[in-house]
Order: sequence, then structure tokens, then C-alpha cells
Amino acid sequence: MRVTLRHFAAPLCTVAVAAALLAGGAQAVHAAPLRLGPIRDRILPPGAARAAQAGTLVSITTPSGVTLPVTIDTRLGAAGTVAAQRYADILDGLPHGDELAELRMTLVPSAEVNARCGGSDSSGILACYSPSASRMILPGDGVDPAGGYSIEYVLTHEYGHHIAANRSNAPMTALDYGPKRWSSYELVCDKVGQGRLFPGDQGANYLRDPGESWAETYARLTYPDEPWRFSTLLEPDAGALVAASLDVSDPWTGGKTRTFRSTLTRSGATSRSFAITLRLDGRLAVRLHGPRGAQYDLRMSSLGVVRTRTRTRGAQDSIVYGNACREAREERVTLTVLRRSGSRGGAFRLTVAYAG
Repeated sequence: MRVTLRHFAAPLCTVAVAAALLAGGAQAVHAAPLRLGPIRDRILPPGAARAAQAGTLVSITTPSGVTLPVTIDTRLGAAGTVAAQRYADILDGLPHGDELAELRMTLVPSAEVNARCGGSDSSGILACYSPSASRMILPGDGVDPAGGYSIEYVLTHEYGHHIAANRSNAPMTALDYGPKRWSSYELVCDKVGQGRLFPGDQGANYLRDPGESWAETYARLTYPDEPWRFSTLLEPDAGALVAASLDVSDPWTGGKTRTFRSTLTRSGATSRSFAITLRLDGRLAVRLHGPRGAQYDLRMSSLGVVRTRTRTRGAQDSIVYGNACREAREERVTLTVLRRSGSRGGAFRLTVAYAG
């Protein structure tokens, strides 16, 4: 194991479960025509969206009663307000949680979106999102149909970024790696460690930025027939769609803790082993609380390999990984307490904290 582990796993999901989850929800599912290339957007750095606050501020209410602040470029006129209401209605119909109430939008003429989002003349950026401001910058007069994408699809992809910005994937950043369950299911952390994915790279590795693949996977919850044009490493299957849906409806908020208790004595067994199964990437901490005067060690193994072993004095050893990245979707980890010497009583407690 490394400080950032590349061993461990996410839940296995069957096609039947995925179909039931996706078909049973209240959200609409739409077909989408063939596109010529991947959607181009951008994640803005802190402070970059300040200029987007210029314009007329209006409050738009969604059908479910959520009020969204929308800044409309004055050149859009009354059509800007009509577009703002339409966009709010579209967003309200997408899979979402309470994060919708945190969203802000800025509508500008479509000819200016690329520049407002920091693109070059050849970038062709259709929209952008500022996580620090919870703001989407969008074309208030729609998108050019010749580009192959509807404004509905652009909104859906962009809202995927807003969801990620309001989810945890600690210690990783959900905006760059994707939310916890989807990222873990797709083994994003392991693939980043292999140098195959590039979180947050909005430049040369845009198509291998898992944050963009997350937004595209989220869009598949509404547009399942849309062709996949990002890295094939993250092309979603039924299980990935289930994980994405759960990240929306039931966000991960924290890990698990398990405690094991046993005894080692001079005349009895010299070791005790316990097992956990890691299904999510994240912090892993193992702490031993043994008897005074004993010399106990810890050994951790997975996939038939000893990952690490402690040999410190006493019986208060610990193993802590800031980020345990898995190589399999479900990985069994064996934790062994070994007695080197001492202690007639021999009782100990082993506490394990992990993402899930």
C-alpha cells in the first residue's frame, strides 16, 4: 500500500437494479441525437465569475417553489427573463437535491459565452460553472443548433458540476474526482494513480478529467442514449448510473467505524485476524489499544499481499492512510494483531475507521 493506496472497492450493481432504479424514479428520461464532438465547458477559478454579476438581477421561482437569483445581461431584454424562467423549469425537472437552492445563473448573449468563460477564439465553450460562486454562465439566447447540442443538454451537464461542488469525496475534491459513490465505483483514484486520468485538467487532458466524465454521467440519467465522447475508462455502465443516482439522492456524508475486541495470552494464540471490506475510496485508520507491558504489532494485507506491518514498542500501534484507493470494487482487507511478548491478561481493542 502507498500513502495514497491503490487497492480497495465500490459496491457491485446489477443491470436489473440499475434499470429498476432509473425506471422507477420520477425524473423524465429523454433521447438525444448523435453529436459531432464532446460538449465543451469550463470550471472557473475563484474570482473569475465576478464580471458575470453585471446585469439585471431577477428572482425566478421554479415549479417546485425554489427561488433562483438570475443575472440577465440587459442586451437580452425581455427575452432574457423568459429564458431564465425556462432554464429554471428545466433544472427543476432534473435529478437534484437541496443544492438547487444554492445555484445562481448569469445569462449573456451566446456570442459572448466563450469569452466570458475564459476561452480562446477556438475553444467553443458553450457554458461554464464557478464553484466558488455557485454560478453557471449560460447563453440567454440559446445555443447554435449547428453545434449539435440543445440548451437542455448543456444545462444538464453544467448542473452536474453544481452537484459535485455540493458533494463530499473527502479527502479528494468531488468537483475534480466526482462524488464519492460514482468515483469509487469507477475506481477513479486508482486510475489517477496510474497516470491515466487527470482531475481538474481543463486543458490538454480535458477528455480525461474525471470531473467532466462525472458531469456527462449525470447527464446520462436524463439522456441515456447520448453517445459517450469522454475517456473510455469512465464510460458508464448500469452500476455507474446507479452510483451516480445515489450521489444525487443520498449524498455520502461520512465514513464507518468498526471495533474488534479479543485477547492474546502467553499460553494461547499469538495472533488474531479480522477482516473488513472496503467499497469506497477514502481515509483508512486502524488503531490498536493493547494491554500495558505487552508488545503487539499490526499487519495489514489485501489481495494476497502484505501491505504494511508495524514494529513499534508497546501495544498502541496504528496504521493511517490519508487516502486508501482501491484496485477492485470490493476489496477484503485482513488486519492481524500479533503478540511479540508480554501480558498475561492480553485483552485488546482494534478500531477501524474507513469511508465505507
